[in-house]
Amino acid sequence: MEEKNLIQVWNEQRIARIKSQLAPTLLLSVVLALTTTGHLTKTTDQILKLFAIGLVVAGGVFSVTAMVGAVRDGAAVIASLKALKGLSPLGKTITKSADTLWITGGLFVVLSLFNFVVLWIYLFK
Repeated sequence: MEEKNLIQVWNEQRIARIKSQLAPTLLLSVVLALTTTGHLTKTTDQILKLFAIGLVVAGGVFSVTAMVGAVRDGAAVIASLKALKGLSPLGKTITKSADTLWITGGLFVVLSLFNFVVLWIYLFK
């Protein structure tokens, strides 16, 4: 592929990473609002608490899956760009972001697990 096409794929992956976070962010915001306003607490019905946990887990799984796929695809674009000679400044900048891409993906997975654990502890301990 040519550099222009690879940069286009890179930009599409960036958009995919951003869009994959919209629904889970909204879901977490709703759960946070419910907990801070006292509508979802330790005294809430057990089934409703499990439902909320299930929603957070499902949203997290789909979100993490999308993020991992986007990171993997972004890494492939970076590898392809590195194989080209005479990159533009933009192409060179993208190739330097490989570590940041993997760190961001890993951090996202860790934070998703953290959100689940904190919600579980809040609702069940």
